[in-house]
Amino acid sequence: MTERLNRREFINLNWESTIGFLGNFLAPQMDVERDFFRPPGSISELEFLTTCTRCGKCGEICPEQSIRLFPLSSGAKLVNTPVLDPNESPCTFCQKCIEVCRDNALNLDAYKKQPFLGYIKVHKNRCLGFQQVMCDYCVRACPVDGALRIDNGVPVISKQHCTGCGICVPSCMADGSALQVIIKET
Repeated sequence: MTERLNRREFINLNWESTIGFLGNFLAPQMDVERDFFRPPGSISELEFLTTCTRCGKCGEICPEQSIRLFPLSSGAKLVNTPVLDPNESPCTFCQKCIEVCRDNALNLDAYKKQPFLGYIKVHKNRCLGFQQVMCDYCVRACPVDGALRIDNGVPVISKQHCTGCGICVPSCMADGSALQVIIKET
């Protein structure tokens, strides 16, 4: 006896198949380098583009409202895929986006392999510490032990420990912030 699909299941199954087919068809032609941040737990970019069904649930569940979806103007390859900018809206690594991702484009195994977004870069020309002004706001804001410390009056970043969450960025007292999250090479 064959199972019958209801209309919604049929449409979802066909949508997922279409996305997968197009992804596999276009994959060899795609540039998979990226200069933007995916949410925590994202798989490799090529796999992500062919796996993500663009449902938007990760953006809806994000308590910090850090995750947004690429608009149509970003091109067919990226449209409606999740992106975040920890320089504008920090990520707390709550993993709620991973929990709601039904297609595994965001998953716990990928998060365990790469539990970071990037790392903080200090722009010395803007940093108050490099101008001999006593300041430690970034260190106090940092939620990760050992990621950021003050040494001889200036902030020092541990690329090993920094997750690139961006929580320290808005705490910077320098005009325009002296801190910027940079994508970490894997």
